[in-house]
Amino acid sequence: MKEIDKAAEKIFFTSDIHFGHKWLLDFNKRPFNSVEDMDNTLIKNWNDTVATDALVFVLGDIGETDDDRILEIFNQLSGIKILIRGNHDITFKQETLQQIFLEIYDLLEIKILDTLEFQEVVLCHYPMFDWNNFHEGAWQLFGHIHTRELPEFETLNSKLFAQQYDVGVDGSKFRPISFYEVKEIIEKQKETSYFKNSNYY
Repeated sequence: MKEIDKAAEKIFFTSDIHFGHKWLLDFNKRPFNSVEDMDNTLIKNWNDTVATDALVFVLGDIGETDDDRILEIFNQLSGIKILIRGNHDITFKQETLQQIFLEIYDLLEIKILDTLEFQEVVLCHYPMFDWNNFHEGAWQLFGHIHTRELPEFETLNSKLFAQQYDVGVDGSKFRPISFYEVKEIIEKQKETSYFKNSNYY
């Protein structure tokens, strides 16, 4: 479990940005006129949200473009970045990813100091069936499924625990989401009956 040496208010999460990915722009019906419009808006939203000294955990699928273009984009984005790889990230050379990200993982377990207590968080590109320290309150943050305001995603909640949340941009106003925003969402989810309570019934 990696202890994060950064104030909780300086920690952000995001996923499934898909810079330059025209197919996804159409498939997800993102509200942009073109790939260029999408990329420019995502860059602006990121920089309006994330301070230069913030830490952003990127849970995969950064884009579908060439290595030079993804470097050009990420050089414009503020903050320190850590990648948890997604299925689309094989598009880029390892050397390119190492230029962008301070660290790269397939799965990462972290501890974030929230006032006087640590919050444990398991980060993976994919939603998980179970995870380390779930019963002690650990969150599981993921991406991949592009949660957005469609009826089928309401149904999906019955297959997730309240301690899980999709940090992808499609459900987060096309920007990274802060630790405290995620905390508020998860606390509200715990108060609803939509989510499952056990894997065994």
